[in-house]
Amino acid sequence: MLTKIKTIYSLTPQEEATAVEVGYQRQKPYLGDPTRNVNYSEGDLWELWQHAVAAGSELAFARMIGNTTFVPHFNKWKNELDIPGLGEVRYTFNDQPKLRYTNRDNDSLVYILMADGMRHKTRRTAPDWLGVPYKAIGWLYGSQCKVDIFKYNEKSWYVPATYLSSMDTLPLEQYVKTI
Repeated sequence: MLTKIKTIYSLTPQEEATAVEVGYQRQKPYLGDPTRNVNYSEGDLWELWQHAVAAGSELAFARMIGNTTFVPHFNKWKNELDIPGLGEVRYTFNDQPKLRYTNRDNDSLVYILMADGMRHKTRRTAPDWLGVPYKAIGWLYGSQCKVDIFKYNEKSWYVPATYLSSMDTLPLEQYVKTI
């Protein structure tokens, strides 16, 4: 039984490789097609890197809550939860972390905000070769994100980290029964 949620986790070299592979697979259908990439001004390499970092955050969070078999998906196109049985993992590249919520998201799901990890290029040293750990910042239910002061535009809200619930209050009872 889960007693305390870890809030930091460094991916192993094998887990990092999995995240990079998933990042590539998520970007693969869009390679070389600027008309299908909203952020193509940054190019395919940036997009692939962004997907890999996000996949790494999903993997790190699963490990934080005790799921040692989880592998991020790449071909579900938002039809499957990032963490089945629990909710969505959102990664922030911003130094002032905010949880992004859109009108396409689900009010009843849990949204977890993650930071750091593979975003940071670091030198690795033997024997563990671990990089910068991912950090779980906090969480909210989708419905809690839809507050006027967080509204960015008609389609999205950005909740500053200071308004998120503490990770030790994350409702994992139902999820733990599924792993």
